[in-house]
Amino acid sequence: MKKRKVLWLWCLTVILCFPLVGFKASSEETSSKGTVQTETGSILNSSDIDEQTTESTEYSSETVASSSDSVDETSMSEKEQVTKKDEPSVQTEPISEKFFISISDVNYVLLKNLDGEIIDDGGKNYQKTLAAQEVTSEDDTKYYILSNPKGEVGYIDPNSTERVTGEEGKLFSESDDAYASIQSTDAKLFTIDFEQNGTTEELKDQTFKIAGYYNHYDEKVYYLLKNSSDQSIGIVEASAVEKTNNPAGIKHAVNDYYSIVKENQKIWKDLDFADELGTTATINEKTFNIKEWYYHFNGKKYFALYDNGGGFKGYVEEEALKKANNPGGIWRSTNQYIAITKNNWTIWKDFNFKSGDSTKSLYQRTYRVTGYYNHLNGSKYLSVYDNAGIWRGYLNADGVEIVNNPGGKWYGTNQYITITKNNWTIWKDFNFKNGSSTKNLYQRTYRVTGWYRHFNGTKYLSVYDDKGNWLGYLNEGGAQVAGNSGGKWNSTNQYITVTKNNWTIWKDFNFKNGSSTKNLYQRTYRVTGWYRHFNGTKYLSVYDNKGKWQGYLNEGGAQVANNPGGKWISTNQYVTVSKNNWTIWKDFNFKNGSSTKNLHTKTYRVTGWYRHFNGTKYLSLYDNSGRWQGYLNEGGAAKAGGAQGTGFSMNKSVLVIKSGYSIWNNFSWKEKTRTNSLINKTYQVKWYYKHMNGSTYYSLYDSNGKWFGYVNSGAVRERRGAAQYMGTTRQRVLNELTVHQNDRFYLSTPYRGLSSSNPEPFLSPYGAPNGHGPGMNCTGFVACVMRRSGGNLNRISGITQGWGSYANAYNWRDALMRNTEYYTFNSVDTLLKSGKAQKGDIIYFDPVWTDINYDCHIGIFWGDRSNENRIWHQVLAGNMQSHIFSGTRFSKIYLFPQD
Repeated sequence: MKKRKVLWLWCLTVILCFPLVGFKASSEETSSKGTVQTETGSILNSSDIDEQTTESTEYSSETVASSSDSVDETSMSEKEQVTKKDEPSVQTEPISEKFFISISDVNYVLLKNLDGEIIDDGGKNYQKTLAAQEVTSEDDTKYYILSNPKGEVGYIDPNSTERVTGEEGKLFSESDDAYASIQSTDAKLFTIDFEQNGTTEELKDQTFKIAGYYNHYDEKVYYLLKNSSDQSIGIVEASAVEKTNNPAGIKHAVNDYYSIVKENQKIWKDLDFADELGTTATINEKTFNIKEWYYHFNGKKYFALYDNGGGFKGYVEEEALKKANNPGGIWRSTNQYIAITKNNWTIWKDFNFKSGDSTKSLYQRTYRVTGYYNHLNGSKYLSVYDNAGIWRGYLNADGVEIVNNPGGKWYGTNQYITITKNNWTIWKDFNFKNGSSTKNLYQRTYRVTGWYRHFNGTKYLSVYDDKGNWLGYLNEGGAQVAGNSGGKWNSTNQYITVTKNNWTIWKDFNFKNGSSTKNLYQRTYRVTGWYRHFNGTKYLSVYDNKGKWQGYLNEGGAQVANNPGGKWISTNQYVTVSKNNWTIWKDFNFKNGSSTKNLHTKTYRVTGWYRHFNGTKYLSLYDNSGRWQGYLNEGGAAKAGGAQGTGFSMNKSVLVIKSGYSIWNNFSWKEKTRTNSLINKTYQVKWYYKHMNGSTYYSLYDSNGKWFGYVNSGAVRERRGAAQYMGTTRQRVLNELTVHQNDRFYLSTPYRGLSSSNPEPFLSPYGAPNGHGPGMNCTGFVACVMRRSGGNLNRISGITQGWGSYANAYNWRDALMRNTEYYTFNSVDTLLKSGKAQKGDIIYFDPVWTDINYDCHIGIFWGDRSNENRIWHQVLAGNMQSHIFSGTRFSKIYLFPQD
């Protein structure tokens, strides 16, 4: 029984406390965000408010009867709690006028009545605008009773709301990428104060930014719209727009045709304007299929261009376009003359391209064009009229040539005629106002260099006398072509090399239009035919390797070549082969050749060259024995100033090791000195030459950077870094030392003075002792590090063979001085200031030989910077890292770089 009673009490407690869930006591009313509207218009009138107030009061009275006071549970008996439940807890009259609120707490709780019964509205009233009145319970707890146009909504804690100034509610911010395209033409447009300011008729299709939205008391959403200048456009109902996250607005699908009418407009890849595809200058006057357009937030319309194949070409502004009625595009007026150049094309009657005629009967005739269309298919179509004003149709512009006047196109020819009409007119121009009679020309023979098919339908010949004087244009009906007076085209196929530097190559046989052969000089061309002119001269018709006609050249200005290689041009010069894997050819069929790999950097003599028909200059190469090597493209060689060849850059140190060699002042073989007195001296090589005689010559500089002379490379040997010389690398040395810089592998190993010719007892660090136990001298430490880094110590002992082998620093000095790069300094300070030292380099101190207890010292530079005073060495106190010093006085310091 006791357990059952406890369970009953627990259930009763839960029932009494449940209505209080989600509420908290509040002694202060939530502050209002603005003044309350005094009038609510047609949406919320005073009678509605009174009616809702009465209903709210009745509802509240009923609720009070079933509500429970908040009383300390520990001071009440179970019977008292049951009794309290039936006592009213809310005043029957609201204590305020109605006002408007927006629910601001996303976790708000609505109560049907104050006995704690919760209304589950699924959160649909969050941020909604509702009418509210304040009510107070007997314990002074405040609540709002809420209503909408449809009736009462419920009770809510004021802390879950925010007072607003009017029935429009609170302006809620919208995301940065929220835009609206106006879809309605008759939606009301409101000011920021919700006063009507016209309609959306003039804003149709335009795109604006949604600056915010209102959840109005009338249960509709309204958007506050702004333009790209951040100016308010007004407030419209959400149903009047289509929302989008694209500032370009919504897509307007169409299927129209437009032609470009402005050439300075930008073309965009997309409407975020990040990628510009160019300007309309490249597509001016062309016609495109418009499949969609956008009214952008920036206030401009953009049309998507598609070509005839459906390929997207970009977006352009509306002002760059003009609408066409069909794929033909827009009509563009002109007034010009054309000559038909295609013999069997079609001239169309419309742009369905189903009805048309052949150009066969129009070929080489002249017509007038009054206008044209640039069709979607990419072609330009001319509207063609004959001399009687009869329209012939639309003709693709590629089938014509535009001419300057009604005379038509010039057709070049070279023929002779005999005048057959005694009193016709030969004209000076195609105005037909200036001319003379053929009376004095009758039955004489003249040369015709060309003719015109005039707009009037007549063919006019351009007539010259035997002195080259132009006589005029003659109707072909007044003459007869003569076939035996020269000027016949003679076909050929041969190659020539132009041999005259400043002759004229003519564009026609009027000899008025030509250009100099200066740019053609010594080049090879193809001749496809020639003319024996009336003046007795033979003229070659010259073409380049691209098939481009160059003109007519007097044969005296060229030499016939046997092949496309052209004419042999003699020379005497030297070149150095600079390309490693080009081909040197045996002939100009380019089928028999060999790689320049074995010729690379070597110097050869050029005795002549060819300018090939392909435009390339080929050098004829010979070696120093006079053996012909082949033809080499000049791009594969560098011109040299002599038999020494061209210089190649180099930066290495060399040691003079052989006597009897000359040091040359120049490559004319003026001797400066000999190497006999230079043995073991070091020089810097900045350039080298591969001489035609087969030898390589180094350009030597002394330690002060002063040029010394040229020497055969066989007299010297390259000096290397210590690590390279010993078969290892700086990095390996650094790796070996770095891994042990903080342990006792080397550090603190005791000093063991050199006392025997066997070096091994002195290469025994703590971390890897040999049978002699731990102990090292200064040289033994360096030798141990180099050996453990992969260095070959025989490069020391095998060179000097001195006492102590590679445990004696003198042997290191001698071996490294002979074979590696080094620098000398008089003090530690000058060493550090030189900037030469790098971590891992070997430092050697040469003794003061006059001291009684003179001795050398050796160690490894351990500074992280070239000027950091640190050395890792073996001294009497043991192995250590310290500032740079020697235990005895020194006369100089040698720095041996590792690389």
